[in-house]
Amino acid sequence: MNGKDFPDFHAMETEILKVWRDGNIFEKSLALHAEEHVFYDGPPFPTGSPHYGTIFVSVVKDCIARYFTMAGKSVPRAWGWDCHGLPIETAVEKKLGITNKKQIVELGAEKFNAECRNLVMDYHDSWREYIEKVGRWVDYEHPYRTLDRDYMESVIWAFKECWNGGLIYKDYRVAPYCYRCETTLSISDTRDSGATRPKVDTSVVVRLRVTDDQAFPARGSDGDELYLLAWTTTPWTLPGNVALGVGRELQYVLVRSPDGLYILAADLLEVWRDKLELGAPIMLEISGQELIGLHYEPLVRADTGSERSYQVVAADFVNFTVALNRSISEVIEK
Repeated sequence: MNGKDFPDFHAMETEILKVWRDGNIFEKSLALHAEEHVFYDGPPFPTGSPHYGTIFVSVVKDCIARYFTMAGKSVPRAWGWDCHGLPIETAVEKKLGITNKKQIVELGAEKFNAECRNLVMDYHDSWREYIEKVGRWVDYEHPYRTLDRDYMESVIWAFKECWNGGLIYKDYRVAPYCYRCETTLSISDTRDSGATRPKVDTSVVVRLRVTDDQAFPARGSDGDELYLLAWTTTPWTLPGNVALGVGRELQYVLVRSPDGLYILAADLLEVWRDKLELGAPIMLEISGQELIGLHYEPLVRADTGSERSYQVVAADFVNFTVALNRSISEVIEK
């Protein structure tokens, strides 16, 4: 805790990671028990930085490995990369400006494959930082990669053993085909860009209490609480939120409800009128520019070390087009 009685999460995280790293705690956990528990980790595609989905899955895997460790097993687990398939090739094609297979042939398979291998390593460091910060114990120094010859040979060996056991058969099935890539597509390939399915983003609306006592005196002197109504499609970022974006040129309104006063987008007034029992008259019309600098109480307060935290800022990307055409999920009260 610091002088303001706020927990310094960054310092706590850094100290714990240092203890684990300097003391080789993960390596020592592997040596605690003789009996081994085999843990196969389905690896991610190295085509971008981690996102909440891959991080969540990684945490679940870590919990499973730690459980078996505490149950008296030695659980070696190596990091892995899924390097095969169209995601890697498509990313390299975009990087090189390739639009058809003929260009790959002209470039040469060896050069194209080399670029694919380089892509795998481009995200190595960024992934490592995330994996360490979420506290996952994994051997990152000796990863297995599906592009390595020993891995491919092991797959062929496993296939041969299945063949020898009479488990392989020939049959026919209908599969999507890409004429540009000249290959069949997996279900993951067809869903990768979202082009073949409707895409829905999770969203929530939160109300944030304004802490500036003299904000908008025109609201009256009856002591009602004043709230900002904020919408986000990344609700998992709310515990770490430090700013609220508004559009400078957009119009906002101040309206009354039974539980306080609300500032929200003028275009969304009718969307929220019934849900929040908003009064009919608009008390004040406000531009986004007038809201900039307004301070609010965050959902989770932490010492950020900056006086500019927890206030309204200008953001060019803010618009109401999406919000007007979808239902709002819920209001989180603070």
